[in-house]
Amino acid sequence: MLRITEQRENQGTMRLRLDGKLDLASIAELEAFWSRSSEGQSTVVLDMTGVVFMSDDAARRLTSQRSASFHIVNCSPYIEMLLTNFSNERGN
Repeated sequence: MLRITEQRENQGTMRLRLDGKLDLASIAELEAFWSRSSEGQSTVVLDMTGVVFMSDDAARRLTSQRSASFHIVNCSPYIEMLLTNFSNERGN
């Protein structure tokens, strides 16, 4: 299960705090949530402080979304390793 808490940091930045598990089902839920919530926002910050598990599929999807306007912060060492591994596979 994944809980998503939205915080508007300023007019151009939205932070999504995640708590729980990120798998293929919950990443689809997250993508739908941030596409609805991020309209008019120039930057989305994904705060992974409360994520206790992330599947390989979820790591691949998040890695493909990283950009100058999409940041992933506060990952556990394990989740950061997953994201780094998939980012290296993509050549990012």
